[in-house]
Amino acid sequence: MTFEKNFERYLLRIERIRWQAEGFTEEATKTALIMPFFSVLGYDVFDTNEFMPEFTCDVATKKGEKVDYAILKDGEPIIIIEAKRAGMKLQKQQQGQLFRYFSTNRCRIAILTNGIIYQFFSDLNAPNIMDDEPFLSFNIFEDDPSIYISSVRQFCKEEFDIRNIISNAVFQKYATVVEKTLRQDLINPSDELVKYFLSRPDFKTGNRITSQMIEKHRETTRNAMHKIFGISIQEVPTETNNCEVQTVSQSNESSSKKSEPQSVKKISEKLKNILNDIIPDFSLVSEDFDDFCRLHIYTTSNKKMGNVKIIKSDFSIQWKKTGSPKTYILQSEEDIKNYI
Repeated sequence: MTFEKNFERYLLRIERIRWQAEGFTEEATKTALIMPFFSVLGYDVFDTNEFMPEFTCDVATKKGEKVDYAILKDGEPIIIIEAKRAGMKLQKQQQGQLFRYFSTNRCRIAILTNGIIYQFFSDLNAPNIMDDEPFLSFNIFEDDPSIYISSVRQFCKEEFDIRNIISNAVFQKYATVVEKTLRQDLINPSDELVKYFLSRPDFKTGNRITSQMIEKHRETTRNAMHKIFGISIQEVPTETNNCEVQTVSQSNESSSKKSEPQSVKKISEKLKNILNDIIPDFSLVSEDFDDFCRLHIYTTSNKKMGNVKIIKSDFSIQWKKTGSPKTYILQSEEDIKNYI
């Protein structure tokens, strides 16, 4: 069976315990979530020559410090893993603990996880010093696996090649910074971006660029970027809660000339009203295509819950939960409340 199929089965299995996971102890998290994850990667989690629990990582100030797991090759650690209980937030404090362990050996990959969120670290900025930010991070319950599965695959036992992983990590880290910056600048262009355009030789202000000038040109910068990137973002606060609805329109010629059918609009509005009763705060990003309309549902912390697809030919509704390969056909308001 392929890695992709195994990983799909893993996601389906842990989806059944999703709503219990927040209450897991650290040991339960390890047994139910973390060990099966590394088993999917091809490691024998019961062979201490390959997957060593409580691996000793002596540090300068303390002897006998232990990291939760180390993946070994020829007796040397190639990955160290610090595990936390599923309900714990992964913060700088836990990173600091892993940071100390990282410098005690020649291992170049460190993973911090609570069984739900996985953060992969290396030493891209300085040799043998763990970076402050992960080069790869994902949430197995909320993120779309198609986005991160190819990155995870390189950590499989049969494919593990540290040179390739580090090379890819440099590009992954860069891409993450670019995506994050672009996303933020599309919503609210930064001072640096506006100043960059104001300082271009083909736009001569004749004066020193001031904060007032930057503020004055921010809206124009945002509109110009939306035009070039082919999207328009419209914020529509509802009356019932503080949810934010964003509409992203595709810029291809056929869809720009063709307005969304009224019945699809009505279905979309009904879904939003139902969501208001289920989720205290949320945001929607709507995409309109020739054959269907897709609504992406996000929590207030910008984590994706899933998407609803409205087929225009028969107005059927399909729901796909993030992290699950299965698509549900929603036939009634009760179905929507049960699945979302």
